[in-house]
Amino acid sequence: MGSLFIVFAFAMAAATFIENDYGSKAAYSMVYDTKWFELVLFLLGINLIGQLIINRLFRKNKLPVALFHLAFILMIAGAAITRYFGWEGVIHIR
Repeated sequence: MGSLFIVFAFAMAAATFIENDYGSKAAYSMVYDTKWFELVLFLLGINLIGQLIINRLFRKNKLPVALFHLAFILMIAGAAITRYFGWEGVIHIR
């Protein structure tokens, strides 16, 4: 799990620098739209669910820790929904 977080952090940092230097399209094509980035996010989600089950975090005294893990699972699920069912657009706001 720790190694996945390190890979994820380096990927996000690299994407930030790429986007700053070359634009959003380059960052999407090199990092965000790649299969390995999807795999990292998928494995992070699976590991978080596994931690909930293995450590039995649904007990009353461990509920805050369970909610913390569930929040990250919800963020990863939201990212997946946006990735596969969302679309990009431009809106002019005065």
